Amino acid sequence: MRGAVQTGIEQIEVREVGEPTGDASTALVRVRASGICGSDLHPYHGRSAPRQYPEGHEVSGEILSLPSSYDGPLRPGDLVALDTICLGLACGKCAHCLAGRPYHCGPRLKTPYGSGGFAELIRRRTVGLFPLPTNMTLEQGALVEPLAIGVHAVRYGGMPVGSTVAVVGAGTIGLMTLLASRALGASAVHVVARHPHQAELAKKLGATSVTMADASGASAHVLEQTDGIGADAVFETVGGHTDSVNLCWNLARHQGLVVILGIFPEPVPVNLLKPSDWELKVVFPECYSTVDGRNDYDVAIEMIADGHAPVEKLVTHRFALENAREAFRVAADKSTGSVKVHFVM
Repeated sequence: MRGAVQTGIEQIEVREVGEPTGDASTALVRVRASGICGSDLHPYHGRSAPRQYPEGHEVSGEILSLPSSYDGPLRPGDLVALDTICLGLACGKCAHCLAGRPYHCGPRLKTPYGSGGFAELIRRRTVGLFPLPTNMTLEQGALVEPLAIGVHAVRYGGMPVGSTVAVVGAGTIGLMTLLASRALGASAVHVVARHPHQAELAKKLGATSVTMADASGASAHVLEQTDGIGADAVFETVGGHTDSVNLCWNLARHQGLVVILGIFPEPVPVNLLKPSDWELKVVFPECYSTVDGRNDYDVAIEMIADGHAPVEKLVTHRFALENAREAFRVAADKSTGSVKVHFVM
C-alpha cells in the first residue's frame, strides 16, 4: 500500500510500505480521511531519524474486515472514526483499561500495527472503532479525535454548566475546546488567538469575544468581558512555553478552574504564587477516556451529528495522499491560512 513517511527534518516521502499487521483482535480499515495534527508537526520540524511506518491519528474510514471472533454491531462496509491512540492500542485487561482509562494502560502496545492514518490502510482493535451516524461525513469523522480532546478537557476538568470560559489559543485544539465548552453548557467563551484567520474562525464558531492582544491586553480584555471578575474556567491549548500558563492564572477568577491541554516537552518555570493565592483548581487532561460512564468519542460524535459542533468548518485545505509533502508544508506554515489540513482518499 501507499503511505506517507517522515524521512528527515521537514522531509515527507510517499512510498510503498507493508500492509499493517495485526492479531486476531484487530480490524482492517481503509482510510478515507485523515488530519495533520499539531503533534505531527512537532516531530516534522525537529526529528531527523527516519520513521519506518506512516503515522497519523485523526482518522476515519471504511471497515474492510473484522476478526472472525467478533460478535458486535459493526459490519464490513461500515464507516467509522478510529481511536488509534487509547482504545486502539490498550490491552483492555489491566486496571486502567477496566476503569475506562486506556491512555494509562501499562502494557499499551508500542508499535501501532505497522501503520497510522497517513496510509491507505490501518489496522486497530475493534474496541477503538466508533460507527458514524448516517448524517455524518467521513471528513467529520476524521475530526472526532481532536473534538474528543476538547470534550475530555471540559468533562474531566469539571467545567460547571453556565460557566464563563476563556480559551488560550485558537489552533485546532483551542477551537475544538470552544465548540465543546459551548455544547456542554458554557454561557460565554472568550478566545485569545494568535493569527487573524484563527480569530475569524473562532467568531464563526460561536466565540462570545475574540482578542489578539498580548498577555496584558488579553488579561484586560477578559476582565472587561467578565465585569472585572475573571473567567470561571480557563483552557490552555498552546503548550511549549510558560507564558501561556502564566496568562491563564491572570484570566481566571478567584477559586476558578484552569485546564492545561497544551504539551510542554521540556521543564518550564511557572509562577505558582498566583494560583496558590487565588485557590485555583488546576487540571491536566490527556487525550480521551470514559467520564461518567460515556466515552469522549461517543459524546463528540453526538455533538457533531446533532449539529452542535460544526467541526467541518476547521478544514481549510485538502490533499490527496500523494501530495503529502505539500500538505505538511501548508499545515506547518500558518501564513497559508491553514487550520486543519486533511488527506482525502
